[in-house]
Parts: sequence; structure tokens; C-alpha cells
Amino acid sequence: MLHHMTRLLQPEHPDLRMRNKVEKLTLTAAIGISSLLLLPAYARAQMIAPNAWLNLDSPIELLPRENYVMPRPAPSAIPFRPTISASAYAAAKKAAAANYSPVEPAPFAPVPAAPPTMVFKNFSGASQIDTTRPPDTEGAVGATQFVETTNSQVNIYNKSDASLAKSVTLASFFNYTTQALFDPRVVYDPVWKRWIVTADAFAESSSIQKFYIAISKTSNAAGAFYIYNVNVTSFLSVGDFWDFPQVGFDQDAVIFTANVFGSSNAYKGAYAFPMAKALLYNGRSGSAPVFGPLVGTLAPPIVLDQNANTFLIAAPAPLTSGSTFTKYTMTNSSHPASTALVASTITLPSAYSIPPSAHQPGTTALLDTSDSRFVNASTQNGNDLWQTHTIALSGSATPKFYRINTAVNTISQSGFFFQTNTSDDFNASITANANGDSFVTWTATDPANSRNAQVMFSGKRSADTAIPAPGGVVGVISSTFYDTTDAKERWGDYSAITIDPSSTSKAWLVNEKINSTTLWGSQIMQVSF
Repeated sequence: MLHHMTRLLQPEHPDLRMRNKVEKLTLTAAIGISSLLLLPAYARAQMIAPNAWLNLDSPIELLPRENYVMPRPAPSAIPFRPTISASAYAAAKKAAAANYSPVEPAPFAPVPAAPPTMVFKNFSGASQIDTTRPPDTEGAVGATQFVETTNSQVNIYNKSDASLAKSVTLASFFNYTTQALFDPRVVYDPVWKRWIVTADAFAESSSIQKFYIAISKTSNAAGAFYIYNVNVTSFLSVGDFWDFPQVGFDQDAVIFTANVFGSSNAYKGAYAFPMAKALLYNGRSGSAPVFGPLVGTLAPPIVLDQNANTFLIAAPAPLTSGSTFTKYTMTNSSHPASTALVASTITLPSAYSIPPSAHQPGTTALLDTSDSRFVNASTQNGNDLWQTHTIALSGSATPKFYRINTAVNTISQSGFFFQTNTSDDFNASITANANGDSFVTWTATDPANSRNAQVMFSGKRSADTAIPAPGGVVGVISSTFYDTTDAKERWGDYSAITIDPSSTSKAWLVNEKINSTTLWGSQIMQVSF
């Protein structure tokens, strides 16, 4: 059935309830120093001191082995702990869904000009091998390999022919089976040619919760790793829960962030700590300052240049909407005694709100589109910081990208991207190269056109004014809808897209698809302008 209001012919409206889906590029003039001095108090920079210190013990060294599987606990679902309480999250999603109105869609608007895109490789990745869901699809591309992590597996593919070089369980990879591991992340440092893989574990007790950090000894992800075992409650309160960790890096340090919840599941804020590459990459022990509580969910960057400043950013997820981002500027990230963090506010041209759930053809089962958080690392280069999140637009979930000018805390480019006038679009990630060319991936469902969940990608050249919308390239279309026993089906909770270090005009992505009505899968693609 044609299921929601057109998003192409609606006038602009400040509260986003009736916004035009093809949003014009936002161009904001630079603010001078004299203007900055007149900003209200909440927008001025605020210095933040560490609230704790982390002592990192020497790692164990895991040598490469054949594909192997260790027994491990496998919960039926990884619980989602949003940055608002569970009841508030449910109420906000219900309120957003109330704006959903089934009417005849309008004809397509002209697609904005953009460079052509090509798919070089397109193949199936990890799939659900047990009852663990959602997959938390994450991946990164290196010199010769693509590494995919999910809540089940670590899969290593050869870039040359997409063949599977190694597949192990998360438990096997980290040599840990006491509790189930979840929320895995992987990034590749192309300068030092190191893989960084992390995963969170459920708490063993009120005073023990493990956070694992793996550092490859070479550029070969199938080779040996240093494995660091961090008990996060050593710098948190007893009973606190470390959740939704993210990882990024600058020229000198690896940056880790996470949301923290109290024993009653009350959100306590985001926490962040940097660890010097000189320690991690050489398997040494050391210490790091821990900053928190901060605004969450806090995304660290992948820094492409030699900038002395590292910018972490959060899109707060209040009950209805937000109109600002919080930026944290980190300096001296690899020098624990002098690491500094300064907070500032970025005011947006328009507000955003939590997205409603996504619809599927052939079923009333909805897909959870999460909230308005940034789900993966930013890309930082020069004064540019690239990010995207999914928000509400005219009664549907829609991703929006931002090119943030970190020098003056303004939005230099922004815009929505989506597949069709009738699609629900969500679970988006973004990356950019040093030239300012950007790539995005996301999930789209389109009941009006009988299309189940699709893995999508698109992008724009630096000078282009917008990502084409409607538009995008379909990597794969799922053959059925997703409907387990949940009233609202979990999806994501994130995707990933990264620049190929061998050719910066190409990117590799991974995102979720549906293998059967109750089993998830994933799709990996190499794409290019």
C-alpha cells in the first residue's frame, strides 16, 4: 500500500513536521572573532578536566591460527540502551510515528547533478549463524584486505578477489568466553598499517566489565595481534555499564568513546579516553586520562591529516528535537599529562528530531531506525568534519549529512539523502577523502514499490552542492521482509564505509540485508566515483 506523505512538494517549516525532502544545501558564512565574543555563554568553549585515569596493563599476544570457533554465550538479542531511558525512547518513537500519513506519493523530482558511481565488487558478508541480533555490521578496508566485524564474527576478505581469508568468532578472536561480546568496531590506520578491533562484553559482576582492544602487529589482519583487556569499572562507578563504544584515531593516538549507564539503566553520559599509538602499536602498558561525563553519543574522528586538534562530536538525542551539536576539541592526545579537552556548541540552521520506524512490504512489522545519534566515526581533514545521522522528515526516517567547519563551528554543507519519494531511509554512515569527496551507505525500504531492505550507496564530489536525492545506487535488494518475535525489529545498530588506502577515489562499505524472515545477512561492496 502507498504508505506515506510526499516529501517533495511540501513547504519548508521550522519544526520539521512538514519539511521539503530535497533540502537545499546549507551555506553559512564564517563568523569573525568579534562575533564569537558575542556568543551566549552556552556556546563558548569550556575546558574539561579528566575525571579519572586508566592504567592499561601489558597485552597478551595472540598468534595467527587456522579458522577456529570457541564456545561462547549467545543471547537471543543484544539489548539496545539508547541515550534516553527505555520508556522515553519508546514514547519518542511513538510520537514520531504519529506524524506518519499514508497518501499518494508525488512524482519524482529531477535528480540533482552528481558524478557517476560504479560498483567494482559486490558480495555477501557475514550472516546470522546463531540467535544473536542485531548484527552491528562494521568494517574497514586496508592495503590488501577488508575486515568485517559483527556480533557473531570477525571475517577477513582478500581485496583482490573477495575470497574469505579467515573467519573466527568474536570470542575466539579475543580469547574470551566468560560473557558474550557485542558492539564490535574495526578501523585501519593506513599510515602505520595497523588494524584496531574492539568489542564490549556484558558485565561479569558489578565491579567487572571487560572492554577489549586488539592491535595488529602488521598490516595483515590474519596475523598476530596484541590484545588489551580493560576493566572499565576501574574508572567508573560500581554497577555502571559501558555501552555502544566507538573508535577513531589522529596522528598520534587512538581515541575510544562509549555511553555509560548506571545500575538502574539511567544514562550518565559519554566517556572518552585517548591512548598513544606508541604504546598500543608496540604492545606496551601505559596510562590515559578519562574524560566524562560528556554529551553522548560521542563520535571520535578518523583524522586524515596532521592537525594538532582532534574533534569529537555528538548529536544529543532529546525526546523530540535538537538544534545544536556538541564539539569537543582534544589536544596533546598522546601525552597523558597534558591532554586537554575543550567543549563548544555548534548551532544548526534547522532542528532535528528522532526518526520514526521503517515500514516493510508484506508485513506490519516495523524496523527500528534507532535515534538521532551519530553511529560511527567522523572523518576529519583540515577544517572539515564529516558526519551523518538519521532523523525525522515529513513522517519518515531520512539520513542527513553535514560538512562541519571546525574553525568557526558552522555548517558549510548539509542535506538529506534518500532513495525514492516513498522510501524509509536509515542506518547511514559517511566517509570522505582528503580531496573532500564523500561516500555514504544506508538502508532503504520502500513498500510503495514492493522493495524490502536494500543496501544503498551514493556520494558527492567536494564541490557538489548535495548528495543526489532521490537517488543512490542499489547494491542488493533483500528477497523478503524481516519479522522475528519482536514487536519492532532491531536493525543495524550501525553500518560502515571507509576510504580505500590504495585508491582514495574508491570506498568499501558493509551494511545489513535480510537472508530470511528471521535471519540477517550482510553485504560488502567496493564502490567508486
